[in-house]
Amino acid sequence: MRALATHLATQYKRSIERFSESRVFVTLLCLSLVITLGCASVRTPMNPGSTDSLKLDEGLVLGRIQLLGSNGEQFASPDRPFRGPFHIQWRLKEESFGKEIVIDDLPRQGPFVLKLPTGSYQLTEISFDTALGIWQTSLPASFTVSPQGCTYLGTWELRMRAGFFDGSVSRQVIDQRSMAERDVKAFVNDGLCPPMIAQLGPARESPLILTFRTQGTELTSPP
Repeated sequence: MRALATHLATQYKRSIERFSESRVFVTLLCLSLVITLGCASVRTPMNPGSTDSLKLDEGLVLGRIQLLGSNGEQFASPDRPFRGPFHIQWRLKEESFGKEIVIDDLPRQGPFVLKLPTGSYQLTEISFDTALGIWQTSLPASFTVSPQGCTYLGTWELRMRAGFFDGSVSRQVIDQRSMAERDVKAFVNDGLCPPMIAQLGPARESPLILTFRTQGTELTSPP
């Protein structure tokens, strides 16, 4: 009986140690995520046919993205220009309180609708997350989200050039408001469609910088 009690006590102690180790691991994981995202909240675009209602302090942001090659050609493969699968993120900063929001999983081709709190926003960074690493660029833009309104950003034609460690991206903004009106009706219930206000950004070009991942180490290409 004493041997059984000793065995159970030993198993209990080991379980407590394993729990403590797992709790430390989870804590470190959470801290790393906070550092990576810079304390930013993460949002994703709305799905087509959404029935979510807008709160009094929310508005919509509508636009289109069209990724092209450096000469304006369509990509022959969905993996181009980064030689592997990738997804697009925006990092926004709300001007009044400095709150940051990461918009994850924006489309490579086609429309998007975002539901955001009212306020004035700056687009501070665009990133392309790949298996090789994260390509980042700065194509500044600013817009305002009005209470229960819809801010139209236009069609962003992004021409991409990516080498092994560096590249560039240029943005041309096209006003396709008639197409945008159809897009917003495809995403939200007809009864929720608010008036549209266009805030089109300027044409810009910016270098792409790669933060390369290899065996737990991150290397950033020169600007």
